[in-house]
Amino acid sequence: MLKSILSLLIVICLTGFVYSQNKIHNSSDSKEFSRTDLKERILSSGNSIDSHEKIILNTSPVKSKKSPALALALSVVLPGAGHYYLDRMDVGKFFLGTDLASWLGLVTLNIYGDAVRDDSRSYSNVHAEINNSGNKDDDFYRNIGSYNSVYDYNNDKLIRGEYNLLYSTTQNYWNWDNTDNRNFYESNRKKSERIYNNRIIFSSILIANRIVSGISALLLANKYNSGSNSVSINPELLYDKNLSLDGFKLNFNRNF
Repeated sequence: MLKSILSLLIVICLTGFVYSQNKIHNSSDSKEFSRTDLKERILSSGNSIDSHEKIILNTSPVKSKKSPALALALSVVLPGAGHYYLDRMDVGKFFLGTDLASWLGLVTLNIYGDAVRDDSRSYSNVHAEINNSGNKDDDFYRNIGSYNSVYDYNNDKLIRGEYNLLYSTTQNYWNWDNTDNRNFYESNRKKSERIYNNRIIFSSILIANRIVSGISALLLANKYNSGSNSVSINPELLYDKNLSLDGFKLNFNRNF
């Protein structure tokens, strides 16, 4: 299930990976020369120009080339930054939006997980008579969800011969008032762990989004500099024999 969610969300990142080919049209009604060509023409013709011939100076600014490496680096650091450098935020806005949404999801899960974890530990302090609760580690809070008291825990470790895992009954004391409260605590503790584990979804999207954004910016920079070649990338979902989402692949096409 997690694999399917990751594949679907990564493909969503690729929706911004679309761009168009700019076309250059030449005028058939007049001849176009650069300033250097005009100067050479005047000198070669004895400083005279045919009055019947139209000559238009090419005064448009020369398009400076963009660095593909810089575009790639910017997009890896911040998705969409490379597209901003290339003046292609029509594509970059999708990568930037995906990055912001992923960070928001990651922060939300952290806050929510902390809240559920802290509530469960406060509950154990009341119903299990834990002392010095602020000095306990995560292993301690996992153990109190499995044993009714520190004595039950120590007896189990003695039977198993795990003497190095024994707890001090004064420093690590607990004793649940009833089993139902212990089970309720354990249920909430596991819930907080599931919330934390779900952070891998947004972490994976953050990584994948940077990779795809970097490739997009790199190809756009090369296209910007060449002005002739067209490269397109089309995402495709893959399904198994049961028609369940099994992954995705990228199809690269290049036109010359």
